[in-house]
Amino acid sequence: MQTRVQRTAQGEADFKIYAGKVRIDGQEFDISVHVGQGVPEILLGRQWLKTRRLVVDLPSGELTLL
Repeated sequence: MQTRVQRTAQGEADFKIYAGKVRIDGQEFDISVHVGQGVPEILLGRQWLKTRRLVVDLPSGELTLL
């Protein structure tokens, strides 16, 4: 875990950065997981959204990267 200052819509904030893993089509990738006070969601790295499509299905509780 490391701590990093990040800019948000509400100004700068300290974030804890953890190493996470995600599996897509059987292939495992390391990703950064950002955690900060007042941030209720886990933030998926923006670099993933540049190359893949994110599908959110709230009723089933699933997030899918295509």
